[in-house]
Amino acid sequence: MPTIGSHVAETVIAFTLLVLAGYFLKRKGVLKQEDSPMFARLLTQAILPATIFYQLWTHHLSGANFAPVLIMFLSGTAALIVSFIAGVLFKFDRPSIGALMIISSFGSSALIGYPIIEYTFANNPQALAEGIAISELGVGLPIFIFCPLVAMYFGGTFKGAADLWQLVKDYLLSPIFISVILGLVFSRIDISEGALLVDTIREALKMTQGALVVISAIILGLQLSFQPARGFWTLIGVSIAVQMFFEPWFAHTAAGFFNISSENRQILILISTMPAAILGPVFAARYNCAAKTASLLTFTHIAISPILVPAMFAFLS
Repeated sequence: MPTIGSHVAETVIAFTLLVLAGYFLKRKGVLKQEDSPMFARLLTQAILPATIFYQLWTHHLSGANFAPVLIMFLSGTAALIVSFIAGVLFKFDRPSIGALMIISSFGSSALIGYPIIEYTFANNPQALAEGIAISELGVGLPIFIFCPLVAMYFGGTFKGAADLWQLVKDYLLSPIFISVILGLVFSRIDISEGALLVDTIREALKMTQGALVVISAIILGLQLSFQPARGFWTLIGVSIAVQMFFEPWFAHTAAGFFNISSENRQILILISTMPAAILGPVFAARYNCAAKTASLLTFTHIAISPILVPAMFAFLS
């Protein structure tokens, strides 16, 4: 009988093959590592904004899942702060601290989380719907807001306090932020399915969303280097401890304070234990924030997830 571990492994292996395909294309000279920023711009300027808008438009926050979303948001934010403190204490360089924060905070809930939730709560579509709402608003939205800001601040594009206003201005005018606002607005507008062009537009956005995983895998493959930078093993140890141990513990503990139902508590544990989000290396590459380190950290996270995800779920739930 399949287990959560085997289900994670299937998803991980499929994604790993895509990453290795990108790496192989780089080795063969079909693509170059210098192409990575171009793919990152394509993702952050077009594919990701379309995905954000589609997800927020089709999944709006209700009162029933406000508390789980808040817990998910707080656990990711706490991980962001803890990873920053750890980076300072271990005296990592500035870009590495930024990469550590991006990789260690909000996990890959959509890539691996949705299939696992669907498997764990078989024949319970409501659980998957709740998982999507918690993930998109408690994980996805903070990724889109915080990670670009962290990458801008700690990457090569930020040179001091004088650039702070420009950083904020650039972000507020970016397609990512604009798509967040538009998605939240449209989620509150009552537009019935079947209305003129609505279904067509949603289908087009859904198709665009399908490119997200493939383009992210290519970027990860182009940036991937199996020669770790100095201090990598300390970085990966800290990152795994924060992302896959501290964060699910925080979510589990907070769920007790909020009297969250057993089902939603299990969903929170699963989502908060997810490995690093594949968008981390994208933002790192886009804003010169230790992209190679971020890529190898993410790849390592995903590789060990078949062991750690079911282990933490069994321990906490």
